[in-house]
Amino acid sequence: MKITPHTRKDSHLPIAGIATENGMEELRKARFQERLFAKDAGLFKSEPAHQKIIRNSLGWLDLPRSMAMALGPIRALAREARAEGIKDAVVLGMGGSSLSCEVFRRSFPAGAGGPGLKVLDSTNPGSVAALESSLDLKATLFIVSSKSGSTIEPNCMMEHFFDKASRASGAKAPRQFVAITDPGSSLEKLSRGRGYRKIFLNQPDIGGRYSVLSNFGLVPASLMAIDASRLLERARDADLEAGLRLGAALGILARGGRDKMTLSLSPGIASLGLWIEQLVAESTGKEGRGIVPVIEPLEGPWGEDRVFVRIAKASEPEEGIEAELSRLEKAGHPVIRLVLADAYDLGAQFYLWEIATACAGFLLGVNPFDQPDVQAAKDQAKTLLGGLEKGKLPKETASFRAGGLAAHADQGLVLALGADKGSSLNLDRVLAGHFGRLAPGDYACILAFMDETPEKTSLLDALRANLRRKAKSPVTVSHGPRYLHSTGQLYKGGAGTGLFLVLTEPEAAVIPVPGKRFGFGVLHGAQARGDFAAMRLAGRKVLRLDLGTPVLESLRSIVHASAR
Repeated sequence: MKITPHTRKDSHLPIAGIATENGMEELRKARFQERLFAKDAGLFKSEPAHQKIIRNSLGWLDLPRSMAMALGPIRALAREARAEGIKDAVVLGMGGSSLSCEVFRRSFPAGAGGPGLKVLDSTNPGSVAALESSLDLKATLFIVSSKSGSTIEPNCMMEHFFDKASRASGAKAPRQFVAITDPGSSLEKLSRGRGYRKIFLNQPDIGGRYSVLSNFGLVPASLMAIDASRLLERARDADLEAGLRLGAALGILARGGRDKMTLSLSPGIASLGLWIEQLVAESTGKEGRGIVPVIEPLEGPWGEDRVFVRIAKASEPEEGIEAELSRLEKAGHPVIRLVLADAYDLGAQFYLWEIATACAGFLLGVNPFDQPDVQAAKDQAKTLLGGLEKGKLPKETASFRAGGLAAHADQGLVLALGADKGSSLNLDRVLAGHFGRLAPGDYACILAFMDETPEKTSLLDALRANLRRKAKSPVTVSHGPRYLHSTGQLYKGGAGTGLFLVLTEPEAAVIPVPGKRFGFGVLHGAQARGDFAAMRLAGRKVLRLDLGTPVLESLRSIVHASAR
């Protein structure tokens, strides 16, 4: 990591260097490293309720060593999968348990002769159907990952695929399922009752977003022939000072108003950005403050609220990117550089970013190990699912119509547009009115509750680019319900500087969830509506547009309107 180790508070020094040294001085005075590794909960908060959470969240500190002695059962499962001709291993999870697997899946080549790794972290029926159609159900191993065992998304995915596997494999279906969970969870009990092939019980004192070097990350990684011991070795060899300095810089810069951490990653490790996004946003975004991770191209204009972090593999030099970073430094923006020798250096990166995030949380004065505002969206969705009318969500009245689409908005936008219920407005006027509320220091997010197909991804990127050209504010794209277990905490609990555009698509297919009164489409819709309601209650600036059919045409109309 290239953060210049300056010791003088000199105005001629780079901003990142000054921030790093100021932060390191605070960490030294607090004896941060010593107290962190002693698992001193009082380092972060004095309140008993906070300290209880913190004490039960620091097991990740031991993982580089403790997991090295627990790899036997993991390796045995990988050998069995190869011997039995398993074609695919599918992770059914949300949040940290799925995002870490995405990093492994996209950053490492598939092992010869071993299963391919796939991940499902969406309740969108199109995503569920697309995954199912790609599988040989008789030759698939399903990994159900849930710390609590009660998370609705992986449980619904599990019931769907257990039903499908039972139809395909009969009594052998339980052998196609592996559970990763905490001891005593409902998932452990269910898995034992059904006779699942293997149950990996994780250390209970590890939060989901800090679990990549535990069973949640290493079991799927080993199945695709990644050498877990090598990953852990890199984590053990990581330069802890580098992690402290990274956290010191991010924390001090955020406190000074540079709270938009703009990530630039080389292609081979680009998926690491999603994992960092969750870790940093969910850990720091609370109590009206936080660091906003931004994953977008290095294309200006830039505000004074940015810090740039470049993470690259040494084998993937990009001269254009480095030239742009140099220009940013010369213009007075802080730039931090991290270099990986190869993909196995991800083991060190995981550990360093966890330490850095704990540092940044300390410097911001928040508890980096809770997620107090995540529950709000869950409660709203649960209420909607409890009030189903013949298996469908209750009807709702749109705030107004925009270009023929049902529009739901916060009261501030309704008043600004002069809209009445039932009124019809031009879509470009609505988008201009909504995004015209961005002020210096704000950020915008497109929250897409839709299936991730190449066509939709391309259109969403075009929409992001159109909106970005009109403002210095960051504009990012996230998919629901994934972000609910990631940046959703920051959106509702962080500084009220976010502006949100929620896009929902109609139910693409009716896929029932065994044992439930609803299908995946209804669950997906409830999660979109639930988070919209939670954000509106939190006083956020939010507009939701319900796409019509065909979905691509509706999405194109939004892209075209955003360009005007």
